[in-house]
Amino acid sequence: MMRATSIEFVHRTAIAVAIAAFAAAVLPGFAAPRADREPGWYARLETSSGTVVIRLLPEQAPQSVAHFAALAEGRLEWTDPMTGKARRDPYYDGLLIHKVSAAQRFEAGDPTSTGRGSAPVYVPEEGCGPVDFSIRGRVGMTRASLGRISGSLFFVTAAPQPWLSGRHPCFGTVVQGLDVVDAISTARADGNGKPIEPIVLKTIKVYSVGEVEPLPEPVAFTPQPRRFQLREGLESR
Repeated sequence: MMRATSIEFVHRTAIAVAIAAFAAAVLPGFAAPRADREPGWYARLETSSGTVVIRLLPEQAPQSVAHFAALAEGRLEWTDPMTGKARRDPYYDGLLIHKVSAAQRFEAGDPTSTGRGSAPVYVPEEGCGPVDFSIRGRVGMTRASLGRISGSLFFVTAAPQPWLSGRHPCFGTVVQGLDVVDAISTARADGNGKPIEPIVLKTIKVYSVGEVEPLPEPVAFTPQPRRFQLREGLESR
């Protein structure tokens, strides 16, 4: 029984490798998941500038990862700001990279692709763990007005930015495609940081390597207004 099981596993593996090799040969832009990666959850970003692979960090930023993955896979309902209608399809497919910051980072996930759109979902404060923005190739959620943390708009760093640590959830790290991150972040842009030549986020595919725990489910979160306190020694009037 053990020998039969081992042979069956080898056969399945060989077939999977053959299929991946065939797809890589005949499908433009196809990048098969690599089996030699460490066990964990990954996201493959296919852009018009190339492929970026991110290792996700659900153990550090569970709700950031949960919302990112659910939106990428079309499992989370969101409201289209252009039509006002609810949608449940892959959120990121076809969006533009809406902002680049001079060899520092690029931002994506604005449903209007303008950089002025509001996030359809938010997440709580999290992601302040051992993986931070002190080295390049980190992935974080952006902050909106009033300190609200987006659950959909994200950025990828091309340079160390330690001042972002503790302010933005760090929910991923780049394991492949840093050259693509560099190319995108140094693209020519207008005064608002929007690339002059459109850079498209074609799709995001989330997948696992090895035996891993399921990703957490996204939990709806409503940010509470921040309370501003008077400095000690001052009285309200």
